[in-house]
Amino acid sequence: MRAVRRRTLLKAFALSPGVLLAGAAAAAASPFAAAGPFAAAVGDLRWTDASRGRPLPLRLRLPAGQAPLAVVLFSHGLGGALSAGQFWAEHWASHGLAVIHLQHPGSDQSVWQGAPRPAEALRQAASGEQLAARVADVKFVLDELARRRVSTDPADAWVRRLDLERIGMSGHSFGAVTTQAIAGQAYGRGGAPLADPRPRAFIAFSPSSRAADAQEFAGITRPFLALTGTADGAVAQGLGVAPGQRRAVFDALPPGNKMLVWLTGADHMIFSGSPRIERAASNTRPDPALDELHQRVVCAVSLAFWRAHLLDDAAARTWLQHEAAAFVGNSGEVLTR
Repeated sequence: MRAVRRRTLLKAFALSPGVLLAGAAAAAASPFAAAGPFAAAVGDLRWTDASRGRPLPLRLRLPAGQAPLAVVLFSHGLGGALSAGQFWAEHWASHGLAVIHLQHPGSDQSVWQGAPRPAEALRQAASGEQLAARVADVKFVLDELARRRVSTDPADAWVRRLDLERIGMSGHSFGAVTTQAIAGQAYGRGGAPLADPRPRAFIAFSPSSRAADAQEFAGITRPFLALTGTADGAVAQGLGVAPGQRRAVFDALPPGNKMLVWLTGADHMIFSGSPRIERAASNTRPDPALDELHQRVVCAVSLAFWRAHLLDDAAARTWLQHEAAAFVGNSGEVLTR
């Protein structure tokens, strides 16, 4: 059995909201929790993958200035849209990271909007075919960034600011599964390889796997952060998996720059990084104060992770290794391997 360093020990279901909120003071003390100094321009784009006849909506957050930028891609969950990941992306961009949100036709909000049976439409969209399409979307965007970076078209000037040696991949729920695939998770035998070598590091918000055995995840050798919680289970329409199946992804990862943040009381929708949709999380009663605490923790840890692994920031790496657990405090648990 692989050794896991248990950075914070707690009985996750025994803590009351009052005890959890005691961790808020620690969260405020982190250098990675506060908004950064950069204003960021936000704009929507539409690129078309001609090889698949597939228009792809994108949302860009570009920090002000002329300095080169690391770039993070964000993939929404099942039935989502470009608004997913808003809170995380705003925080990252304020600290000088460019962020590109992807919207995936066939598993986005168009699947359920106006559908006579939304739940059934969503279940059908949660397919291997749609996962492959999502992975192809990510690879197309990476290809297109490389092509446009050497373009002389003035409309592509912003792309030339991006450092394509410093790419991060992230996503929520189905977007987390997309991230796992790009990172190197194996799916069956004889299928086309889904991993892409270009991203340097990965963050999965609400990861999941039906089996989560070590062989399935052996190919994820690059830095990987999993964020989930004790209530990150069922969502609206009876979709979702048990929290343990999300945590099991970390348990199956090979050692080396792997981290899990397991937040007590955090449900599925808090990790989407966008305003809550009424009744979207069927197993919890949202608590605004607890949501604020969880958001602050996620913002800080995710930013430190990107800075450590995309920007080679030694201070961020030290904070993750030695201070992140104290920062999370009674609000959850931090594991590393």
